Amino acid sequence: MGKWGQSNTERVARVLLAIYLVGLAGVAFWPSPVDRPVAGRLQTVLFALHKVGLPILINYSFVEFASNILMFAPIGALATLAFPASHRGRIVLSAFLMSCGMELGQMLFLHDRVPSAMDIVANTSGAMLGIWVLGVVEDWLRRADFDRLNQRGPTG
Repeated sequence: MGKWGQSNTERVARVLLAIYLVGLAGVAFWPSPVDRPVAGRLQTVLFALHKVGLPILINYSFVEFASNILMFAPIGALATLAFPASHRGRIVLSAFLMSCGMELGQMLFLHDRVPSAMDIVANTSGAMLGIWVLGVVEDWLRRADFDRLNQRGPTG
């Protein structure tokens, strides 16, 4: 395989996934809620935005749920790139089990943290979103014929 071959992509994706998972573990097992320093400011901003027309539906809980989705989206994309032979369902199941483990760890060991089934739903949804976005990007690249350009090499 060439310089940008599949094995290099897998290697880079695995390293990035490992780094991301270490960072995620730091966030998941931080002794106090990671949003505590900004919670009051975020509430103030949301109240101000509600006064100028932001729907009430977009509240602190919504932002927290969306943040959990976005936090797990890179895991779905990177795991798909790192393990292309794995069925996407296994990646989603792995994200689900990892999220369950994080919430269980918070429940057992971190008294200031509140475990939540909704976090598991959001995290799993985030991994699925990452897989989906990667699929859309790969499809777009295929349709744009980037594969053919890459096969010609730098000399054309």
